[in-house]
Amino acid sequence: MKTIRNEANRSSLIDRLSKLKGDETPLWGRMNVNQMMSHLVQAGEFPFEASLPDKSTFASRTFIKPLILYVLTMPKEVKVSADFDQQANGRKPEEFDADRGKLVDLINKLGDAPVDSECKYHPMFGKMTAKEWALLVHKHIDHHLRQFGV
Repeated sequence: MKTIRNEANRSSLIDRLSKLKGDETPLWGRMNVNQMMSHLVQAGEFPFEASLPDKSTFASRTFIKPLILYVLTMPKEVKVSADFDQQANGRKPEEFDADRGKLVDLINKLGDAPVDSECKYHPMFGKMTAKEWALLVHKHIDHHLRQFGV
């Protein structure tokens, strides 16, 4: 499993992020590339800052979380809450390169965090370890980089 805890996996994601120019068109979905970068920054803050309420359920914590982390590819066109939707109430994009820099900092912060770090809950999956967060963050960023062709 690819994870940002692995230096080669992390470097590969960061290299791919550096290829984005800010004018790419998505292969699927509604977000533009600036909104996508802001979306990833907001998601990258979740392990450190509980900015959305915990709406996890027994099913999402027990069945869906392991499927997403270890089995399934990240699905396309998933409806997210308005607070995590950059076209609704989600984090508004800032300058593209500044957001990219914030995302890289968050990737490194989580990737370098001790495995026993205390992380915040995920809004859908509830309590998650630093190891689980590192898997999910890699999978989520990879998903959106593929969305924009890198």
